[in-house]
Amino acid sequence: MDACFRRNKWGKWEKNLRSFLRDTLKSDGGAATAFIVTGTVPNANLRIPQREVSDNPERVTVPSHIWTAVCYEHSDDTKSFSFGYIGENKPEGDISLMSVSDLNRQIQNLYRQPSEINIFTVKAEFQTLINLPVNQGVQMISAIQNTYLAVKSTIGSDSIPKKKVKGEMTLKLAFDSMSTYHNVVEDLKVSVGSACLITLVRDVSGVSDAVECLLVPEKQKTAADGSRCLSISESSDGCQCNTAGGEIKPCCSTPCLFQDKLNSYRCYSGQTLIKCSPRYSLITYTGERCKDDHPCATYGQDYYWCSTIAGSWDYCSPPLWTSKAINGKYCRNNHACATYGSGYMWCYTDKQGNYDYCCTSDDCYSAQNGQTCRSNHKCGYHDKNYLWCYTDYDDNWDYCCKSCQ
Repeated sequence: MDACFRRNKWGKWEKNLRSFLRDTLKSDGGAATAFIVTGTVPNANLRIPQREVSDNPERVTVPSHIWTAVCYEHSDDTKSFSFGYIGENKPEGDISLMSVSDLNRQIQNLYRQPSEINIFTVKAEFQTLINLPVNQGVQMISAIQNTYLAVKSTIGSDSIPKKKVKGEMTLKLAFDSMSTYHNVVEDLKVSVGSACLITLVRDVSGVSDAVECLLVPEKQKTAADGSRCLSISESSDGCQCNTAGGEIKPCCSTPCLFQDKLNSYRCYSGQTLIKCSPRYSLITYTGERCKDDHPCATYGQDYYWCSTIAGSWDYCSPPLWTSKAINGKYCRNNHACATYGSGYMWCYTDKQGNYDYCCTSDDCYSAQNGQTCRSNHKCGYHDKNYLWCYTDYDDNWDYCCKSCQ
């Protein structure tokens, strides 16, 4: 292993994971079996000792990655779960948490194998962590929460001298779709007080909107719009943030959650429900990386943006995971409906650069440019060859994005 790879941390994580599984098995009274498989991926380009320093023919391959897969098989399938995680063998390497099926595919790609790799049998493939269409909430969050807490307790262990800790172990999650990411992360905010900042939008095994994100505390020393606070004061009347610029801004006393009926994010500041900007991404709409301390947020504007590590700033795709174009196609996952500096709302609908005007939601009352259809006139074709609706009682109309007739 790389001398700088955090083997002690990995070992403690594995130890805590086994402890969690033992406790779970004990509580289930022999009704379940836990399987743990750990392996490495050889680095085809690196062997030790190196030829430059040794003529020893008995050289060994250095692993490029180390991984672990967990399968918890219960007699009651609703209590079964599986997940995997993989770490890159390099200094301060990150660990990515994912489903076993995604781990299978990642190992297959790393080995460059044309045939499928299956760590477990099909019977043991319980995708309760990621891509679970049924009972998604409880089991998925339970698996993530327990693993996350195990990692968190390991990192915060008092048994590790602080002077030996040179950095922080980070925990990433991988999701097969943006909608799965949204559903899980909303629950994570409530269940473990964590947000997950998108660090990569990628194509995983043909699934075009797969994402990876970095777990961080949801509650930060920030205002509701994401601005940094020098100090925060909370009372029953609300939460106040004193910013570096001398402004006083409201802050959140509760997690910033998406409100379906309002099609936007809200939190409570004391007893008052206010607009808020969730912590959700470190990637701009053009693919630039945001500064770690300046993720995508509104920061007092009517659009999402961030300061980039390149020293400039850029627009961010807003966290509107169901925005749709007036041609009926969903907006690209990394390019939700927004103005992006123009005078109208638009989005890309594919990777070929096709775009159109758009609605911020795919509900029956969402019209283009942030407008709302009249309550008695849902979006539809209404004898036309395009989607439209009345937006007021003076019979003004506009294009909309979903046929609800």
